[in-house]
Amino acid sequence: MKRILFTLPIMFVLAITLPGASAQNCNFYLPLVENSGLEYENYNRRDRLEGSQEVVISTVRNDGDRVIATINAKHYDRRNRIQHEGEYNVICQGDHLSIDIKSLLDQSVLEGFEGMDMEIEGDELVLPSGLSQGQELPDAAMKITVRSSGMQIAEMNLTIENRRVLGRETIEVPAGTFEAYKISYETRMETRAIGIPIRTNTKTIEYHVEDLGMIKSEYFNDNDRSQGYTVLSRII
Repeated sequence: MKRILFTLPIMFVLAITLPGASAQNCNFYLPLVENSGLEYENYNRRDRLEGSQEVVISTVRNDGDRVIATINAKHYDRRNRIQHEGEYNVICQGDHLSIDIKSLLDQSVLEGFEGMDMEIEGDELVLPSGLSQGQELPDAAMKITVRSSGMQIAEMNLTIENRRVLGRETIEVPAGTFEAYKISYETRMETRAIGIPIRTNTKTIEYHVEDLGMIKSEYFNDNDRSQGYTVLSRII
């Protein structure tokens, strides 16, 4: 299953801790150590391996009252052939972590618009430093406008909403068995080409472990039918 527009499950990029950031309050999830990382496997709804991801922390630096981590993500097909590679920054400031949603775009999805003018607007995805059952998390949105010869030919609007912490569960994945926070959110996307709208909605359930990060992500359609899942396969 192709993940809509994004290189990674949304919540993974925020599930980190920044050591050395004592002035900050980002004391939640994966200890951020340069050259460490996680590996994931992606499966379709029939439990068939579709591909994998390798996420490695390349640098961590201080910038005034912020700590900025640069993360490199590589994506492989089912035969372990690299498909594409991306890099993005995660920012710790005060009591929350954030990332510009535009930096998560899967560039391979946009290759069909090569040579055209694209305007991308978007919010930051935010995760507070602590989670609790019933907690609601901020929404985020992004808009992509595509023009050719000055004429608009396509527009994509994406909203990530209804982000909630549902509780804690014991989850088993190839990398081990963990007590994890269960987080849900909905992704709504509308694409317009020549004025004709195409709408898709996806529900995602993710499981996050303190001092580790995201260990599992499940994807469902409007009818709550499974569309695939991602699991943590190895800690680097």
